[in-house]
Amino acid sequence: MDLDRGAYIEIPNLLYDILKSVISKQSIQDIKSLFDHKHDDGIDQYFEYFVNNSYGFYTYNPVPFNPTETTFHSPYKIISSVITFDKSSRYDIADVLNQLDRLSCQLIQFRCYDYCSLDNLGKTLDSIKESSIRKVEIFIPHNIKYKELDLVKFVQKYPRTILIVFGAQEDKKVKVEKKSVKNLIYTSKKLSKDTKEAITLNSFTITHQMYYESLAYNTGLYRKVSIDTNGDIKNYISHDKVYGNVMKDSIETIIETDDFKQKYFISNNNIEKCKDCQFRHMCTSSSDITIKEQKFFKSDLCNFDPYSNTWN
Repeated sequence: MDLDRGAYIEIPNLLYDILKSVISKQSIQDIKSLFDHKHDDGIDQYFEYFVNNSYGFYTYNPVPFNPTETTFHSPYKIISSVITFDKSSRYDIADVLNQLDRLSCQLIQFRCYDYCSLDNLGKTLDSIKESSIRKVEIFIPHNIKYKELDLVKFVQKYPRTILIVFGAQEDKKVKVEKKSVKNLIYTSKKLSKDTKEAITLNSFTITHQMYYESLAYNTGLYRKVSIDTNGDIKNYISHDKVYGNVMKDSIETIIETDDFKQKYFISNNNIEKCKDCQFRHMCTSSSDITIKEQKFFKSDLCNFDPYSNTWN
């Protein structure tokens, strides 16, 4: 992974072994000798590829280039949250958002399964106008009551908002402003309580923080809290286990329990199949985790087979 450029390349296992052979402290000839000169041409070709694509460079003095710090630090008690709501919901969304703001939550995904007027959505966002929440992603179902111009104006009024309309006739993006990269997004995918996250190449995240977090924590569940349509508090919206309810429990009290935080520390490095996957440090799967014969497994498996390197 190239953490600076947010990109990755796939390499053969043999090259991985070569790169792991304390490459920064040995000369190229030493590395070739380590592999009995069986791969000299391949080593030369790959090293030239790395240099030509700015993945590395040659130096006579590798001493100053020590391994980087890989400890993950975050000042936020909650980093992200998923909140779901429908016409049967009775809990106070504004109160939930204010609680999350006090926990320094940065990212919120709000899923509205039934029609919700833009006025009501606006009032909800107004309640966190002065908050430190950086981004609010809103999922709404397609409805003839939503006019495209009104949706565009809504996104313009609330710049922290990403608005996605599900169940549309076609997939498209509508530019919100001429000089902005921000879009109003339409998707033909259906939105329901049974909707499951899709793990694809496009869903991966490549950053320094993501990589450091993945070394010790579950990147899909670490410091995440979800509220379902009943107000139940969960690690993630699709999980079965309920830890409390926002109509009677404080979110902060629940997330501080050892029981709630247990899955924080089960990283992909410790989960069967995932531990052998080359994408494990960029995958944000929020799947529930089960234990069988003292081994960890994800309940919702993705379609990638790390043993054949294919997507099914």
